[in-house]
Amino acid sequence: MNSGALTTVGDNGRGTASDLFRCVVWLLWQCIRLPLFLLLVTLEPVANFVLSSLALLGVLTAFFWKLVGPPGFPFFLMLTIALSFQFALLVYHGLLRLLSR
Repeated sequence: MNSGALTTVGDNGRGTASDLFRCVVWLLWQCIRLPLFLLLVTLEPVANFVLSSLALLGVLTAFFWKLVGPPGFPFFLMLTIALSFQFALLVYHGLLRLLSR
């Protein structure tokens, strides 16, 4: 009757093996993704507070020491370090977004 559909489904056994491989990889991804996502969501308030506070305090300290500090103060290094805390927070939220899918 419809013998053409039966020959394309089997495809020499490669379709079944690749489907099984995809299911195993998906299951392993879920076993890694869910616990890591739950851990990061639990720690999110602490990470937000700590990283944002360090970024703000670093920027304020850099400007304070630029205005009243010694002439050899490494202003741009201090500012870069402070802003890297904010960048770390962006990476943290990006990782949360990736793991939530």
